[in-house]
Amino acid sequence: MALTAHFEEASTAKERSKIAKLGAFCCGLSLCNQHTIVLYIICIVPWVLFRLFQKKELSLGHLLKLGLCFLAGLLPYLYLPASSYLNRARWTWGDQTTLQGFLTHFLREEYGTFSLVNTGHFLTDFLLKLCCSRTFLSIGNLLLFFYRTERQNLPVIWLFTGMLCVYSLFFAWRANLDITKPLFMGVVERFWMQSNAVVAVLAGLGLARLVPLAGAALQTRRVPPCLEWLPALALVASQIWANYRYQIPWERAG
Repeated sequence: MALTAHFEEASTAKERSKIAKLGAFCCGLSLCNQHTIVLYIICIVPWVLFRLFQKKELSLGHLLKLGLCFLAGLLPYLYLPASSYLNRARWTWGDQTTLQGFLTHFLREEYGTFSLVNTGHFLTDFLLKLCCSRTFLSIGNLLLFFYRTERQNLPVIWLFTGMLCVYSLFFAWRANLDITKPLFMGVVERFWMQSNAVVAVLAGLGLARLVPLAGAALQTRRVPPCLEWLPALALVASQIWANYRYQIPWERAG
């Protein structure tokens, strides 16, 4: 997301090309860690290519370079067959010496490939309500940011909002763990950290626009700094307290 913002703010073709290549590498590297990042990549990559095309900076050679940078980010996957072949790893995810074994791990087939488990859908109704609440929150912040904002910043904000909607709806469709069990609920909450990053950015942008509006309403030149940080600190404190309360039953059970 930071690279996307820098790409939009870049003033020269050379700078945009450099950021695009670095972003392509980071896209490949991020896929080595978490496959759900692909839901952001399918939004960011077409947007970047479209922006390059608009500025007449997209060529076949440039596209090939971006593809090579993306493949370079996937290089850590080479460790899996190498380690399995040399039998150096103490614990492994199956046999990586064969192509089928590698694809089984790469596609996370043990988890159902883009599913948390292989059976049943328990979360669809719950997560649809949750993702709708997140979407409404983000749209509210988005509208607040649009107020008196510069138009050149709007494409990135629309992109981030689209990323959030795609991730939330897809996860609501594919998640199927029974959240009545605390362990499964913890697994589900972990997957929301990716969308929380976008929500935090949109909320921050909304807060950045709200403070000047509050100052204008109060007929003051500048709102005191403590009032700018107070909502953010309150939200962080509430999240920490919620996690602390969630951990207490587990500690008592242990």
